[in-house]
Amino acid sequence: MSIAKKRIAIIIPGGIGTGPNNMGVPVLERQVKELALQFDIVVFSLFKVNEDYVPQGFKLISIASRNNFAKSLALFRIFRKEHRVKRFDAIHGFWVLPSGFLTVLLGKFFKIKSVVSVLGGDAIALPEINYGQLRGGLSRRFVIWTLNHATTPTVLTRYLTENLKRYGLKSQPLVIPWGINTQLFTYRDKGLQDPIQLLHIGNFHPVKDQVTLLRAFDIIRKNINAHLTIIGTGTSEKQILDLIETLKLQTCVTLVKPVAYEKLPEFYHHADILLHTSLSEGQCEVVTEAMSAGVLVFGTAVGLMFDLPQCCSTVAVKDYKGLAKVVIEKIADKNYIGKTKMLARDWTHQHDIQWTVQQTAHIYLH
Repeated sequence: MSIAKKRIAIIIPGGIGTGPNNMGVPVLERQVKELALQFDIVVFSLFKVNEDYVPQGFKLISIASRNNFAKSLALFRIFRKEHRVKRFDAIHGFWVLPSGFLTVLLGKFFKIKSVVSVLGGDAIALPEINYGQLRGGLSRRFVIWTLNHATTPTVLTRYLTENLKRYGLKSQPLVIPWGINTQLFTYRDKGLQDPIQLLHIGNFHPVKDQVTLLRAFDIIRKNINAHLTIIGTGTSEKQILDLIETLKLQTCVTLVKPVAYEKLPEFYHHADILLHTSLSEGQCEVVTEAMSAGVLVFGTAVGLMFDLPQCCSTVAVKDYKGLAKVVIEKIADKNYIGKTKMLARDWTHQHDIQWTVQQTAHIYLH
């Protein structure tokens, strides 16, 4: 006799069946597909899903409205209808606002376990660039209330927990990084190239701080033969292009528009170093991908780079001089290169996407 699968509601602000070519957030979609093998999954998207997207193995309900109050009411009505058809055993909200907050409210109303996952900007305050949900007093109170009242809050990194604690978090979230498919981002052991190939992947946005990236690279290339490839697009593109021209980096920097997720391993396999200089990160999937592929990681002490000093070499945010110095020193140390690559690869294999799914499934089941 087969045992009925537990029924899980997942609330997301978007990220599945959205964007060009339905790319969304690939790691989020992959997790949901894997969880759907063990559970009866219903995803409630608070962002309009592309009409040509077909969910595989799970149910996807799109609730799109520009009015947040109307959207919340629609979610309640549809959730209640689904719950009456077959009771949900748990609700999981990805990102605190609005998904996590609505998850906790629904959990309390229907007396269901609530899981809320903190993924980055919902645990940060960067007023200088108008970024992060902890900036304003009201949104900060909503975030902290949500996490203190969720049955099980989770975070991607200790970095996020420590930041939330400074803003009044009382609960102790579970740290569950997002693992990747290590069969896609395969490990390649290779010697450093000439010129050394540096790689940066990220949206052109102030939080990614490509100004620090380029200033660090300018020092690096004046000391060693090096080339930088930047993959991305976004609101800061003109500033980046202007700085490349100002620093006269046109011949040693290549800009590439965003590529399909499945094409990224080609760029990692061609790179020696990932250079990542964000002001803040939840985890930073590109760091995980680079470590899995055998690429050395240098950057600022945020997200996973903060959590794994044995796998990444870091400096304080905006310290482009210190970052350049660390890169130049470390790449001359063969023992450092070999040991760091092995530690990084082992971590990604121990914390791959299947591990993440197992950790999440354990929460649902207990």
